[in-house]
Amino acid sequence: MKDYLRVLSYAGDKKPLMTKAIFFLTLSVLFSVVPFFIVSLVLNGFLGDSTPSLPWLLFMAGAIFICLLLKNQLNGMGLDASHRLAYHTLAGMRRRVADKMLKMSMGDVQSYGTGAAKKNFVENIEEMELILAHAIPEGFANLFTFGIVLLTMFVVDWRMALAALATILIGMIPVMFMMVDGFKRMNSWYSANEKMTSTIIEYISGMEVIKVFGQQSRSFKKYSDATGNYRDETIEWYKASFIYMTSYVILLPAALLVMLPVGIWLYLGGTLALSTFVLSLLLGMSIGIPAMRLINFIPQFPQLKYKSARIEGMFEIPDMPEGAMPAPKRHDVAFQNVTFAYDDTDVIKNLSLSMPENSVTALIGESGAGKSTLAKLIMRFWDVGEGAVKIGGMDIRDIKSEALMDKISYVSQDNFLFNASVMENIRFAKPNATNEEVVEMAKLAQCHEFIQEMAEGYHTAVGSSGDKLSGGQKQRICIARAMLKNAPIIILDEATSFADPENEDKIQEALSRLIAGKTVIIVAHRLSTIIDADNIVLLENGQLAEQGKHSELIAHSPLYKKLWDAHMESMDWDIGGAQYA
Repeated sequence: MKDYLRVLSYAGDKKPLMTKAIFFLTLSVLFSVVPFFIVSLVLNGFLGDSTPSLPWLLFMAGAIFICLLLKNQLNGMGLDASHRLAYHTLAGMRRRVADKMLKMSMGDVQSYGTGAAKKNFVENIEEMELILAHAIPEGFANLFTFGIVLLTMFVVDWRMALAALATILIGMIPVMFMMVDGFKRMNSWYSANEKMTSTIIEYISGMEVIKVFGQQSRSFKKYSDATGNYRDETIEWYKASFIYMTSYVILLPAALLVMLPVGIWLYLGGTLALSTFVLSLLLGMSIGIPAMRLINFIPQFPQLKYKSARIEGMFEIPDMPEGAMPAPKRHDVAFQNVTFAYDDTDVIKNLSLSMPENSVTALIGESGAGKSTLAKLIMRFWDVGEGAVKIGGMDIRDIKSEALMDKISYVSQDNFLFNASVMENIRFAKPNATNEEVVEMAKLAQCHEFIQEMAEGYHTAVGSSGDKLSGGQKQRICIARAMLKNAPIIILDEATSFADPENEDKIQEALSRLIAGKTVIIVAHRLSTIIDADNIVLLENGQLAEQGKHSELIAHSPLYKKLWDAHMESMDWDIGGAQYA
């Protein structure tokens, strides 16, 4: 009941629909039982001293017809209410999951895994529909009807009621064994399902890499093993359940197996009237309907507990603490004795660094030095372990998240685009922007020309993650999006990583317009793109190794000189050059 109430809480003000659904469905099941009473009246009429009249028989037939009409009408009304409740609940759960992920650190979001997130967002929540729309309301309706019919049987003749109940209790034995076995198998089955989902996502996402490196057989084996394991878990569960299911399907509706011999014995003994015998038999036949429906829904209730626990498990992950202060008016950025770790391994170690307002600071260093991590700490994708990241002298943990994000534009090396039109992707930074504003930003970002050449211009869909565009095109659209936001702090994380020589100048021109008059932090591998930076920060193993202008570092920093020489050599490198002659 606790799990049910917790799930129902997501329905908000639609919770009364469940009571309405159970009420209508209970009446529906009752009207499906009433015809058995009417039939008993007709049979008892024939067993009496006088033959029933034709008008009376027609009246009884009409009553049965009306009962069946009411049964179907009430069933439809009940299911309408239960389905409206179910989908309001599913929407509420999805809103809560989405809201929760916004409040989690990026580390927690990434560690949660795409497969597990998809399982929660889509499958676990969607599968709640069957439980909410059918299992709970129809289960309670059939339970109430079962109790009412059984109570009526005890009123008619308690001995025949016990005979009917004996069959049902015997039929419940395989049900209990099936449920115990199901509890044992549930965890491994769901784990196999999640692993299969994650593997399928990985297989599809990595198809290009799989083909390029000729790993079809290896990757397909991983895919095949995951799907095969899920198949085997499912088949084994069904095989184990088959005997139990066969047993209770035979026994539960077969109340006559015990009632008929007991009734004959009592009738022949003179302690049971024929009319009571007939009515008891018909009630015994009718009790099988709600009993079978109830048993069919019983396995759904452990799944409610399991699925809700998986969803609620996400909600137990601590939120990043929310600040309460508005953003400061100054836009300088500072790291004060910052230490940060991934999985207990420090990647930033007691680092202090100042990035003045309206200046360009470049972060460089070898792979793994902590450049992108610093950029993401400014965005508060994670909270630092020690020290503080400050903007305008204020700890970013004290600033409201929305206010903090309003101050920062971020262009990452991943260049993520939504599966929507070019116009919608650029406008994402400013939903109320006019078409003219979007086009103006596209022109400034040097992407207007190639957009116009696309099939539907600005209304062309870019595909999943922007896969219909080249890397350089995606970069320029992302830059246009950042320019439209017009935030005072700009973070460029490898923003020219996909640029080819033909487009690099265009991207650099777009970036120069984006960063004008801003506080800019650039993460760069191509050192030639940041030689004019106000301050170049050289990181090594998560610590500040050197900082200064390009000319100063070239003259006094052996590590920077090494990186610069390697960069210049790579620019001169020619795969067909004389060095291979």
